[in-house]
Amino acid sequence: MLVPVFNVHSMRLIVFSVLTLLSLSVQSSWYSHSGEAMGTSINITVWHPRESVSRLAVKAVMGEMERVDQLLSPYLESSELSRVNALAYLEPQKVSDDFFNIVQQAKKISYMSQGAFDITFASVGFYYDYRQKQQPTPGELTQLISAINYNHIVLNTKNRSIAFLDARVKIDLGGIAKGYAVDNSIRKLQALGITSASVSAGGDSYLLGDRGGRPWITGVKHPRLQSNQDPSQVVLKLPLSDTAVSTSGDYERFFIDDKTGERVHHIVNPKTGRSASDVMSVTILAPTGAFADPLSTTVFVMGVEKGLKLVNSLPEIDAVIINNQGRVVYSDGLKPQ
Repeated sequence: MLVPVFNVHSMRLIVFSVLTLLSLSVQSSWYSHSGEAMGTSINITVWHPRESVSRLAVKAVMGEMERVDQLLSPYLESSELSRVNALAYLEPQKVSDDFFNIVQQAKKISYMSQGAFDITFASVGFYYDYRQKQQPTPGELTQLISAINYNHIVLNTKNRSIAFLDARVKIDLGGIAKGYAVDNSIRKLQALGITSASVSAGGDSYLLGDRGGRPWITGVKHPRLQSNQDPSQVVLKLPLSDTAVSTSGDYERFFIDDKTGERVHHIVNPKTGRSASDVMSVTILAPTGAFADPLSTTVFVMGVEKGLKLVNSLPEIDAVIINNQGRVVYSDGLKPQ
């Protein structure tokens, strides 16, 4: 059983594991919407005295999610990502500011984490198919593992172009794109005069302001919640406001290897090309989603000791890690005083 242990830290309280906004009582001037984009569920709740503005806000958020998906989806041949992966080794590819900025941010986090976060993991990651229970063979890993290296990506800030130094390199921005899209969505809401809202895209969320004078109430499920259990059941309820939250877990996309019994999931360790296995989930609190999103993946790959060391060295960042034994560990800013 998970026991909640938390304290106030920069007016924030920690949330464990996967973030799920609890059902809230309907109040006048609140407007909620759920949809699908970027391969995940999008949930939006906003407050504004005029419903017409709330509807416009929801439309703006969904439009932003779809716009980012069109740029960054690995499944659309028309996306910038697909073009870059196909052509960046042959010649530098000029890209949009969004694309350039995201890759630039990803490289910064790669450098900071000494490669624990690396968007070139896709050089091997494309060989995984979690629905079909497929993974790269030892031979494929041997052939491709050296292609995973963020230094193979060359950014030209003058003409906003991207080039690859190795023909085997492919990139995937799934570890940062949703946090980036959530940040953009919050800015669109603020531009409309909205000061209280929640926007979530799968495990990435931002809680803006409060909920009618009270904090937003969030709940979490255990990483090993069985599929036949009620997903609305939570082991913990906590308040949050004005923060980005990102959770990475080994239960989102996975299969169990029939031969070894190992859990094969989508969070790949760039050093090995295999699924990271030291923890079950990592939740990060940060000022922006574009930092929280990749950092949750980073800490997941690094494991408890190295991950906490990194988090504790960063200002305004907190973390909760559930290790592979189910033990909950906190960053320094969240430990009881």
